[in-house]
Amino acid sequence: MLQKHIFRLGAISLLLIIVGLILMFSSVAFGTSLGESWLINQENSIADTSQYMMIIETYTNTFLISGSILFAAGFLTAILTYFTCLFFSTRESKIAPENNINGTISNQ
Repeated sequence: MLQKHIFRLGAISLLLIIVGLILMFSSVAFGTSLGESWLINQENSIADTSQYMMIIETYTNTFLISGSILFAAGFLTAILTYFTCLFFSTRESKIAPENNINGTISNQ
């Protein structure tokens, strides 16, 4: 049961890291795309160039911050999973059977 939980935590952390990296490195493309979408939706009013650049920068920063948060959460989950696996594997290996002092089975 513990192995299933460790595997799931590892998978979740890997997924968070990958999604975070994609959002961080593609933030400019996503921000520009959403900025252009915003510009197309401005039918009746005239959009200023500085306002358009501010919108693109805001969207880019939003994706960059979101990706950084997801990456950090995935990285921390991976570290937690590693130390949990390390802690429980050493703890289980140090438990010796009862009445087994010299590594032999005693028949009492």
